[in-house]
Amino acid sequence: MLAEVANYANDAAAVEKSLRLLQALVQIAAGTTSSAADAKTWSTARGHFALARRFLRLFKWIDFSQLTLQSWSSEQDSSRRILKTSKNALLGLYFFMEMFCIVNAMGITASPFLNALQHHALQVWFFAISVSLLLTFYDFLTIRSVTSSPTTKTQLSTSLLLDACDILIPGSAVGWISASSVTVGIASSISSVIAGKQIWNRVQKESREMQARRKERMSRKVRFGAGTKASDDEKEEMMEAEKKGSNSVVNGSVKAVENEVYGVKRRSKKA
Repeated sequence: MLAEVANYANDAAAVEKSLRLLQALVQIAAGTTSSAADAKTWSTARGHFALARRFLRLFKWIDFSQLTLQSWSSEQDSSRRILKTSKNALLGLYFFMEMFCIVNAMGITASPFLNALQHHALQVWFFAISVSLLLTFYDFLTIRSVTSSPTTKTQLSTSLLLDACDILIPGSAVGWISASSVTVGIASSISSVIAGKQIWNRVQKESREMQARRKERMSRKVRFGAGTKASDDEKEEMMEAEKKGSNSVVNGSVKAVENEVYGVKRRSKKA
């Protein structure tokens, strides 16, 4: 169990989702406390958790840029290709815009332009989640016409729940959805737990596959070592056989010479 926790803790996405869950919990605490001092403390903690998450996703837009190109070239269904490409492109644009606003979040600057840019970035995030919802609904309609496994339906239902929870975050921030901070915190905590569980399964699967590959490499090394030893033994046996063969040839030649000399001596005696 400790090794599984270590695998999870060493994954950047897992750390980000863990911080997101903590951020949601302190947001709920800040919205439910009756003390102004406690609310300020919880809000400060929420800001620190949010800032830590932004460092982890600072260059996330590069990943979504690659996913945008892949989805456009790999998807066969034209409708799904447009929706998936639009989703990845909007998410990449959101992370790209948010990257420049981190100096305001760190308190280094207080630029009104960056505040406006952050506001527009949240709007782009809202559009990205909206497109993701459309993509999920389209997949639901598609799997009805073909035979699909229960696993596929479960995955789509989970994706729908995640998007429904996540859309409250940018929607409430830009004023397009009326929701309290406690409601947003609860929705964020639900999506964080679900996404964290998905990441947990992925990380443990990758760890098992890595261990299997490592065992396979070790077994190959053992087989290779045994094969090398066997070939060396065969070489030694061949060398010994050659030595025996050469010795027999030499011994045979010596005996032939001795017989010839002995025959000459016998003939000379008779003469």
